[in-house]
Formats: sequence, structure tokens, C-alpha cells
Amino acid sequence: MVACFYLGGQTVFESGANRLRKPPGRGAGFSLLEVLVASTVFSLGLAGLAALLLNSISTSAEARRESLATVAAVSLAEQIRLNPSALDRYLNPADTIIAICMGGDTCSPQQQADYDFRLWSLELADTINSASGLVCQDSTPADGINGDARCDGTGPLVIKIFWNGPDKDTHPGGNPHRFTLGLS
Repeated sequence: MVACFYLGGQTVFESGANRLRKPPGRGAGFSLLEVLVASTVFSLGLAGLAALLLNSISTSAEARRESLATVAAVSLAEQIRLNPSALDRYLNPADTIIAICMGGDTCSPQQQADYDFRLWSLELADTINSASGLVCQDSTPADGINGDARCDGTGPLVIKIFWNGPDKDTHPGGNPHRFTLGLS
């Protein structure tokens, strides 16, 4: 069976498997302008996705550093709780350590505190790039920056950890961060 149709000024024939076919010409595909608009919309979507992924990676890295600072502060707090008689050595750490107190070595509480704090400081700087920390008494623990901890010598015992994040565009010296843990 053969059918004949008149479509848009042209006659189109239909037979068997070849059902209605569009005649060649204007309606046979996408125009260049349609492809250009679709490509632009798709590119903008990909750019937005890329920005979202970069922000997610940056936020994830900062959350990791916050988590590492928390673990480091809790670790030092435990060392202080295990060695309360040498609290003054944690508050005013020695510039050098006299003894390496590991395993079965016999050390005084002060030597153990010196060793613990020095080891903690080195591990902290290694774990979080260029981080530093201290133990102090401070009635306003939520203040201070790296190099100026602003410990007033009164109030509760606190551990403060400082580091600079990688956001150099908005903060030329790095993006300053602080983590504070109060000890009771």
C-alpha cells in the first residue's frame, strides 16, 4: 500500500517500512544558533559545577585541619592530666629538652612534661602546616592570633592552636585560624 501526502509544499510518499519522512530542507535538524545556545548553557552549568567542587574541596580540607587541631588539643590535655605536678612546665615550656622520655626511661615529671610538649609541638606543626600551640591561663580564650596569643594569666587553663589556611587571595599573610580547648 502506497500513500501520498501533501506536506509543506512537497509531496511525501509512504510505503511499508518507510512511514512518513520529512522532506529535506529547513526542518531536518538543529540550526547552528540552537547548537550554540545549548553549548553555552551546558558550559555555564559545567563551570558552576567546577566552582562547587573547588569550594567543596577547600571546605573539606579546612574541616580536616579543624579536626586535627581538636585531636592534638585533646591529646595534650590528656598529657597534662597524666602529669599534673609539672603544670608549670606546660605553661612555660623549656627551650630545650634535657631527656628523651620514652618507654622504660626514668624521667622526672618536669622532664616528661618538657619532652611531651616538645614532641606535641613538632607533631602539630607536621600535621597542620606551620601550626603552633601553647598552654596558658586566659579569662578570654577566644582571642589571640599566631604570634600574639593574648593570654592574660588569669582564668581557666586553655590550649590554643594557631595556623594559617591557604586562602591567600583574601588574606595576604594566609587565612588565620585558631582552635581553643578549655581544661577543667
